[in-house]
Amino acid sequence: MPRRAFTLLEVSLVAVLILMLAMIAYPSIESIYGGVRLTAAADLIRARWADARAHAVDEVKPYRFAIVPDTGRFRVAPDTTDYWDRGGLPPDDFDDADTRLVVEDELPKGVKFAEGSGSDTGETSGEWTVLVRFRPDGTADKDVEITFNSSGAAPLLLKLRGLTGAVTTPRAQPQGR
Repeated sequence: MPRRAFTLLEVSLVAVLILMLAMIAYPSIESIYGGVRLTAAADLIRARWADARAHAVDEVKPYRFAIVPDTGRFRVAPDTTDYWDRGGLPPDDFDDADTRLVVEDELPKGVKFAEGSGSDTGETSGEWTVLVRFRPDGTADKDVEITFNSSGAAPLLLKLRGLTGAVTTPRAQPQGR
């Protein structure tokens, strides 16, 4: 006569085996997602740099890109004190404020700018550290390197070539090597 049910011991052993396999697989899965989040962050910043550069050329006005180091916060806005010293609000008397690019955003969850990103500029505007200014002629005021960190993944480096606007993403070397 065939058996109709499993014993409590058999069910418990299978549950323990499944739990052990999940514990073994979790670090690998987290590492995969960490890399995906870093790539998404790099793509987001690359797109914002392209937007800022295009708006600077179209409006014939410089734009700033700034971050809050060791967080995931960043900001793109015209390079005027009206947009940076008043909490990021556009001036009331601007007729074309709707056409301006003003973005304050965050990197994907779990990703942040590495501590020290942009520290060589020395320029701050409130809590923001200005990394680069995009000029109306399509160039940037300097070359920029940003490192992104996410737990479970190797750091990702994003480089902007100021003269051409070219962006590359070579893998950053782990610290201590």
